[in-house]
Amino acid sequence: MVQLPNESIQKFKELMEEKSGKEVTWEEVAEGGRNLVNLFDVLYKCEMDHRSWDERLKKEPKGFALEGNGRNCAVCGMSTREDTNWYDKWGIKCLTCQRAIDKKLIPGSVARSDKNRYSPYDLEDRFGITKPAQRKWVKEGILKSRIVPNEKGGVHYHLFLIKDNKDFLPPKKLTESQLVAFEKDGKTWHRSEPWYRFVEDPYEHLKGYKIMNYLKFVQQEDTR
Repeated sequence: MVQLPNESIQKFKELMEEKSGKEVTWEEVAEGGRNLVNLFDVLYKCEMDHRSWDERLKKEPKGFALEGNGRNCAVCGMSTREDTNWYDKWGIKCLTCQRAIDKKLIPGSVARSDKNRYSPYDLEDRFGITKPAQRKWVKEGILKSRIVPNEKGGVHYHLFLIKDNKDFLPPKKLTESQLVAFEKDGKTWHRSEPWYRFVEDPYEHLKGYKIMNYLKFVQQEDTR
């Protein structure tokens, strides 16, 4: 366990109290400091790993498999094993998504950033569109989907590229959730709230995007 010097804890305590406007205990500050240090260590290791991988790409530009298990695919999000992942200029992918990129079924850029596409989870989380509704919309031609096929020809994953649905789906920056602070049991907590709680009129906010023709927003009481 990381042990922080007392002077560092004291400075951190003063900073936390200044930001929160209330007193915090020494134990709370020490735990928070340790968590930050541990997080920094993890981020630093990840950065060093990526630098070494990018150096290796100079000799193996087509990519290579990474050692170790538990790495997540940047496209579908699923965990991979050492023999089921691939790393190239676009990042880490499972071999199923890698094949879809190689066959140009999906662009490699979807592994570099998720800002250019919506996932099935995104559509459900941000708009309340269930997966059965998504499949129905795709079948009816309302929504355009890119399919990552599995080895048997079925569906491994669906992607909804914004460029394929440019008049239908808005930029993701317009539908980002936000963290809201609230007090409970004398402590400050945070929860994520959907984007439409922070705009006066969701329909005006996303005016011009056809998805709004299919949605109905209901104002809910905050009972938490």
